[in-house]
Amino acid sequence: MKNPISKIINGLLAIGIIYLIVLKAPSIWSQFKSEGTVVSDFQVMTNSGSEFYTQTMTSKKVLVFWATWCPPCKFELSRINDLVREKSISADSVLAIAMDQDQQTVDRVVAERGYQFVIGYDPTGQVASHFKVSGTPTIVFLNSDKTIHWMTTGLSPLLKFRLNLFLD
Repeated sequence: MKNPISKIINGLLAIGIIYLIVLKAPSIWSQFKSEGTVVSDFQVMTNSGSEFYTQTMTSKKVLVFWATWCPPCKFELSRINDLVREKSISADSVLAIAMDQDQQTVDRVVAERGYQFVIGYDPTGQVASHFKVSGTPTIVFLNSDKTIHWMTTGLSPLLKFRLNLFLD
């Protein structure tokens, strides 16, 4: 006979898992449906002082929607930065778009963390809403023809592998 406490714990775990599935399912489905769709044009100011335009995009690009206060963002961006430092991927192939934060705060955090890839500023969240970003980090792989190759939100255990394959 099972211990009543273990039954309660198992029940709570089951409820928690069901809750997470119900909560995340719409976001996962939306991201899955977006794969293969063409992104309409957008532009963002970058930390180099220039603007990034999708109209002039000629190569694959990895977009990372992030926030300075987000621990999973810090983790994923640090893994991407490692690949840039190791020269496994080009710094120009990544555009990390900081959402809903002022440029001064973003620049301070980027300097502290030593990010070597291009940073974009989306202080109003307009570009993020364009991609229907529902959480951070959201990572989007864009083909050179501006179609979405892959999109995910949250931690991605296979991110380094996927980045190397996509940008190779």
